[in-house]
Amino acid sequence: MNRKQLDSRLIPALLFLLACLQYCNTVAYDYAWDDKLVITANDYTIKGIRGLPDIFTKRVSIPYKGEYRPIPQALHAIEYDLFRGSPHAGHGFNILWYAVTCVVVYEFLRFSFVGLGGLFPLLAALLFVVHPLHVEAVANIKSRDEILTLFFGLSAVMLLVKSLEQRRWLLSVAGAFCFLAACLCKSNAVSLLPVVLLVAWYRTKETRLSRTLVVGGMVIAICSLTLAVLIRHLQSTVSNETPLHLNSSVLNNIFLWSAHPQTITPTALVIIARYGLLFLYPHPLIHQYGYDQIPLNRWGDSVTWLVIAGLAALAVMVRKTWKSKLPLGFGLAFFAVTYSVYSNLLFYAPDTMADRYMFIPSIGLAIVAVYGVFRLASLDLRASAVSGARATVVISLFAVVLAAYFARTVVGNQDWRNDSTLIHNRIRYMEHNAAAQAIYGYTLNKESYETSSPELKEERQVAAMRAFTEAIRIYPDFQAAWIAIGKLFAERGIYDKAELAFLKAQRLEPLSPDSYFCLGTLYAAQHDTELAIPYLEKAILLNPQMEEGYVTLGRAYLGDNNIENLGAMTATARKWFPGNTALEALQATYFLRTRDYGHAFELARDVLARDPQNTLALAVLSSPSVQAPSKSEPRKVP
Repeated sequence: MNRKQLDSRLIPALLFLLACLQYCNTVAYDYAWDDKLVITANDYTIKGIRGLPDIFTKRVSIPYKGEYRPIPQALHAIEYDLFRGSPHAGHGFNILWYAVTCVVVYEFLRFSFVGLGGLFPLLAALLFVVHPLHVEAVANIKSRDEILTLFFGLSAVMLLVKSLEQRRWLLSVAGAFCFLAACLCKSNAVSLLPVVLLVAWYRTKETRLSRTLVVGGMVIAICSLTLAVLIRHLQSTVSNETPLHLNSSVLNNIFLWSAHPQTITPTALVIIARYGLLFLYPHPLIHQYGYDQIPLNRWGDSVTWLVIAGLAALAVMVRKTWKSKLPLGFGLAFFAVTYSVYSNLLFYAPDTMADRYMFIPSIGLAIVAVYGVFRLASLDLRASAVSGARATVVISLFAVVLAAYFARTVVGNQDWRNDSTLIHNRIRYMEHNAAAQAIYGYTLNKESYETSSPELKEERQVAAMRAFTEAIRIYPDFQAAWIAIGKLFAERGIYDKAELAFLKAQRLEPLSPDSYFCLGTLYAAQHDTELAIPYLEKAILLNPQMEEGYVTLGRAYLGDNNIENLGAMTATARKWFPGNTALEALQATYFLRTRDYGHAFELARDVLARDPQNTLALAVLSSPSVQAPSKSEPRKVP
């Protein structure tokens, strides 16, 4: 083989191996962060192959958000089924998909800059492969949707550009199919459609827009709108089996329900600069930019106008170099188009800021960065090798940067070993983040139950209370944090403070069943059934699927000697939750109290066969009337 043939085979293989090497340690990791929403706690994913019909016909990718991302969810379901829920298989496939996508990125760069030498696309691809900003997209199994979106999206771009150049309808069909697949992975794939025209323009030798590009641009614009409408229609027509919730909250995106709307645009503009700095110096890496992680900016701030001046200067540079088709303009345009959906300028993103949002736009930043390296090294863009002392020094320094990014990636992905390591390793960078502090509190509280040392348990519970208190200090209306504080007080027997915390949570979100359930449970623990019953009934009314609520309400009815309501409630609840031994024991107690001894005996005996420690069932069977029921009594349980 000649050198060109060797490079075309060897370089993709090396990029693939490099991508696998830097993430190979994640294969040993557990599920973490959003993996539970999409995989382990998703009723449709854990069905495996049997869940595929529901996955493609219902919006069940992320419970409570109504997201429709069937392709990545289907892959998770198949892997969950074939590998018995092993997270190691999920991490392994994430690595393989990322490695393949890195090869596609390299081919995309070669395809887009057909007039340049082989060195430029190689360096840009290397920068993309090793960049630490991609840790979340690869180490978090759920974020495979980002990887698949880029894989199918770039494939579609290249196919559609080829179809414009060669006027072959089969390529158009293949490109459209790939775009549809990308959009079924994540809807932000729509932002890649304008890149088709961008790539087609950079591949031509003309300095003016040809008729083909103009017509192609119009077709792409129509296709973009049509595809967006089709996806929106598809998402709205497939059934939604999850309760309706907001896709985000102020805890995720500080711009939602902002009390200072004049700060939204300035802050959104400054965030662009934050991403730029994070691309150059990727530290710290965090997974939750919640309230109040990012300070608000105003029109009067000097940093706001500094960023605006910088963006304006970049726009002027693109305008001046547009006809010369330098990579600088391509990279900036690629970034602007693909970042637009997360900019909070056109519409609000689910989160104020996120590392994974840079996965696709980072290609544009990598192109800009490598262009800067070439200019600094005085290298010809058409060069295929390094020549000259200055170029050697600059490229050597760039290689050092790549090595540092590689090491930072390996270190950074170790945070994703499990939920505990993720929050423990990163909480020091999220001191002003209410959601992160609450998650830290939940983690510490969970760890307190897992330790056998009383001293360590006390230490962790105190630290958990401190974290929840800090979350409320940052965001006083944090309902979940108030509930967590109330539970900690209740466990310690400090019922008055627990009651105040639960009442505060109830006032913050009057339609939330959790606060009503906590208040009802608290009053029931104090044997005040007169207060407990109304709150528990309200909790069940707001959430009829609250299985534990029925059990607690049944015990409150029993404590209040409200036998009639106990019978009606257990008869209904058992139909909804068959196999719940606590509800069956409550119904057996109802039969005992109404002197239906035959039913009480049969049901209590059945409960003890499955739950030998059930005290209510034991009490029913220990009753003299039940121990020797009349022969005339019916024994078949309805």
